[in-house]
This record gives sequence, C-alpha cells and structure tokens, in this order.
Amino acid sequence: MIPNPLLKTDRSAMALFVFSLVFFFIGGTLTTLFPALVEDSWSKPVEGLKPLTDQQAAGREIYKREGCWYCHTQQVRKLPSDVARYGWRGTAAPISVPGEYVNDAPHFLGTRRIGPDLSRVGGKYDRTWHLAHFRNPRDLVPGSVMPPFPWIANDPKEFEALLAYLQTLGRARDWRPNHDYEE
Repeated sequence: MIPNPLLKTDRSAMALFVFSLVFFFIGGTLTTLFPALVEDSWSKPVEGLKPLTDQQAAGREIYKREGCWYCHTQQVRKLPSDVARYGWRGTAAPISVPGEYVNDAPHFLGTRRIGPDLSRVGGKYDRTWHLAHFRNPRDLVPGSVMPPFPWIANDPKEFEALLAYLQTLGRARDWRPNHDYEE
C-alpha cells in the first residue's frame, strides 16, 4: 500500500490550526480579560465624575440617536498628537482613563476619527458656537464633513439637552488652566 502524502499534510494543517486557536485564546485572555479582573481601579470613577442629570442623559440619547459617535471618538489616546490637539490654550489634554467611563452604557469611545475627538470638549465652546455649528458646521469649520443638524438647532429642548451633555465631556478631570470656560 502506497502512503497518501495528503494525509500527513492535512494532519499538520489541522495541528497548526488548533495550536493557533489555543494560542489566540490564551493571548486574548491574558491581554484583555486578566488585566480587567486584577486591576480594580478600572471600575472606580475618577475623582469629580458625577452621574448625568436627566437633561444631560436626554442629550446623551440624542447623541446616540443621531450617530455622533460614529465620527467623533471620546477617547484621547496616548499619542503626542492627540494630547496636543485636544488640549486647551497650550495645555495638553490628559489621556483618557477607564475611570472616566464607569457611568457610561454604552461607551462612546468611537469607531472612526472623521471628526475631532469630543472627550475634552466640555466648556471649550459656548452655546452660541454650538448652535451655529449644528445649523451649518461649515460656517465655523470650513471643509467640515459633518452634516448640518437643523432639526436639533431649531428644537430648543433637544438642543439644550445635547448641549448639556456635550458640556459634561472632560469636565470630571481638573486639567484646564484658569478654568475660565463657560458652565
């Protein structure tokens, strides 16, 4: 009887597949699950983090409904360009930490960075700026790909709720100089 060389190859491929799968699950567990289980600070809110008011929670729902989180992240990464870009008057923005998100469900860390990160936007712009921005973003940011949201700008209740939510972003961390931004 002549041995079939394909049987040996099939067994080697299957062994490689099984080994890769086991290695993937062990690596995934060690790098994602294990740190979250042993690091208890991940479930503790940062000092100054407050639960959202009813109006802010309504604004968060509008943010979710309109899909803002598809284009805007809420996570300053540990990249020099991120901390500089999302800072305030020459002060670098602090990187995001897990304790900032303990009250969020779902988390809006984002999927793409088409628009700027919003995790530190609270207090950066006043009510008038946001109103004009929702009416027509290109009036304030030439070349913006953000669509206008006139139905939000023209509905005082929705606009005030969304604005209240946006003004909370980044406010839990005391990092801005002089704190002369609008509440």
